[in-house]
Amino acid sequence: MPRPAAGRRVGKGAAVAALALFMAACGGGDSGSPGVVIDLLSEAEAAERVAGATGIGLTRADAAGRIVPGLARSWRVSNDGSFIVFRLRTIGTAGERQLTAADVARALTTARSSADPVTRALLTGVSGVSAPLEDVVELRLSTPQPEILELLARPELAIRPRPGRGRRSATPAPAGPYAPAGPPAPGQWELAADPGFFDAASVATGRLELSVRSAADAVRRFARGETDLVLGTLFAGLSEARVGAPRETLVQTRARAILFLAVNRTRPPFDQLGVRQALERAIDRSQVGRAIYGTDTATPILALTPPGLSGYPGAPRPDWAALPAAGLLADASRRLAEADLGDSGRLRVRLAIGNSIEEERVAAALVSGWAAIGAEVVVERRSRRGHERALAEGDFDVALASAESRIDSPLPFLLGLRCGANPVGLCLPEADRLLMSAWDAPTLAERMARIALAERLWQEDVAAIPLIQPLRWALVSPRVKGFEANAGGVHPLEALRRTR
Repeated sequence: MPRPAAGRRVGKGAAVAALALFMAACGGGDSGSPGVVIDLLSEAEAAERVAGATGIGLTRADAAGRIVPGLARSWRVSNDGSFIVFRLRTIGTAGERQLTAADVARALTTARSSADPVTRALLTGVSGVSAPLEDVVELRLSTPQPEILELLARPELAIRPRPGRGRRSATPAPAGPYAPAGPPAPGQWELAADPGFFDAASVATGRLELSVRSAADAVRRFARGETDLVLGTLFAGLSEARVGAPRETLVQTRARAILFLAVNRTRPPFDQLGVRQALERAIDRSQVGRAIYGTDTATPILALTPPGLSGYPGAPRPDWAALPAAGLLADASRRLAEADLGDSGRLRVRLAIGNSIEEERVAAALVSGWAAIGAEVVVERRSRRGHERALAEGDFDVALASAESRIDSPLPFLLGLRCGANPVGLCLPEADRLLMSAWDAPTLAERMARIALAERLWQEDVAAIPLIQPLRWALVSPRVKGFEANAGGVHPLEALRRTR
């Protein structure tokens, strides 16, 4: 599951804020338009949005999530997909030194070895980075990887400064669309358009204010007209948004994401395949979707990746999915009867969830299905942070979780299933081997086939229990322009503009 990038620290002091705002008024962005005020529901997502707005990579995404030129003004992919040649624009930096191809190559080489584990894993197929000319960067790939262009647009791979000797910077930082402005405050960011950005004229507004709020508080502020945009989640807070905001402002988009159950196989009896299969087959996934959205708009899924990924066949539909509801319950009951459930002979499940209304409704749907096969379920409700901590530490029997990817690839959904990459004791060496072998596949089709085979092995072992493909929600004021719904939830802040 991809980790959000950390944002830059907010600038210090009122003098810095005043200077930044003055520079913004003199530079990019529509300085005559009012700023855009945005509420988000998690610090991690807010930090990711800020990092994306204050940095720039070789590529970037437009409002619709399409990849457009960034530091690279153009690129060329070889016919066999084995390398990509990027031609850089002429860009100065804060240190008054032109950014060179060697700077970019150095930054990307560092990212291959020192980025967070997920980003590092996604860069496994980059076999080499070079700068043959002052304005040319070449990426050599071990196998065709069309998603690499999306990955290079992520904040994690923005070209950030890297200290050199003394006060010099070995890698200078090119200006992003925005720079921090205003004194720091917990959960709040103020950004001003950076006139040093190479495409400053395209920045739609000169000022942005971002805050992290609870769903209820964010919806109330939006309804009172105090905010222009609420970037919601995959499900939590949707009930508040439906009740508290005008219907026409609620935007729901089918996300490149899955809602699933993590199963801790370090705790008996969940280490038994039959127990995991019983839990998997006793769930009415349509009921889960209706519990959150009130309709059948959420697609029930049985795979560990969402449908619709480009060029990816996915794991085949399991044979048991063809059974009628009564047959599924009978099969689940039989598997429980054959399992070792201890002296009691009954399956007891601690189901961990967060503290949103939507998660409570999902839990009720799950309890209903599992009760039909004789399972006793205790629902453990935690705060959002407490639930995130429990997921990271494996402090649960079964836990409601979600995964989402900004890039069009199955890998972000599968990397956490590898041996040693999860806290739940999951380890299938053959699936790991297939996933690694995909980096050496001669064609894109062969690469995707190997990944799909690895997913099938994990699916058959019930590595996790997929539920639905969720929808991401947002509240968008009619006065905001530049917001476009897209599957990856990519919403560049520089595209947003508030009309008077």
